[in-house]
Amino acid sequence: METRGMGNLGPPRSAAAQRLFPRRRGNRPRQRWRCGNPELGSFFLGADGLWMLALSVFVGLASATLSFWLVFGHVLRIARRTPSSIDSPFRIVVLGSCLDADGGPTPTYRCRLDRALRLYRQAPSAKIVLLGGTTLEGGPSEAMAGSRYLLAHGLPERSLILEENSRHTLENLHFYRSTLASTDGRPDALVTSRFHLARSTLLASGLRIPHAPCAAEDCWAASPQEILRLFVEAFFVHWYLVGRTYARWTRNERMLDRIR
Repeated sequence: METRGMGNLGPPRSAAAQRLFPRRRGNRPRQRWRCGNPELGSFFLGADGLWMLALSVFVGLASATLSFWLVFGHVLRIARRTPSSIDSPFRIVVLGSCLDADGGPTPTYRCRLDRALRLYRQAPSAKIVLLGGTTLEGGPSEAMAGSRYLLAHGLPERSLILEENSRHTLENLHFYRSTLASTDGRPDALVTSRFHLARSTLLASGLRIPHAPCAAEDCWAASPQEILRLFVEAFFVHWYLVGRTYARWTRNERMLDRIR
């Protein structure tokens, strides 16, 4: 099995910090906030990120939220219309997702892995590329947890490639492009959850990665949780689009380098 290094986020906590802020394994919201969930990962970091966030909110308010609803409609349309199958993929690229408290794949991540396994069985010569670094301190990387799941379900180890340095979707795709992406122009199957497709394909296109989006779920099912996820995705896609437009208009190469 090929690997691309083990990610590690920052130094270990001090004893004082551990006493003041003890970990609770069952506290999923806190873990997701700390780990930088790929579904909620940022596109810009630091001062640029805060400025783009403020500008995004301003644009939304100045347009009487019309700009946000247009983005939401796009996110919903992609979630509903993207197919869940790809003919003869060369590579099957699976975007990571935060792990559960025990370091295993969540239902969302398992759905992506199951889709990759079905695609592989239709094209046994394909490689499955798992993207995702360490997001729980002391736990496995998302890619490693995904590989254990696939191996337990009968996938040959020779068919797996891991990238374990990235922490969120943009880093997933940056690392993939720099180390693993196809150089002959053949699109790879990009597998992720339906609510996550619009942002993932937007980022992959911005990075000029040849890809064919593939939905993890057979179809989009309306539920309060899924609609909330679409709202969150629309917020981040709106933020990204406003930031990208601003960076292009002002020719801010520092910001553009992060998304292209």
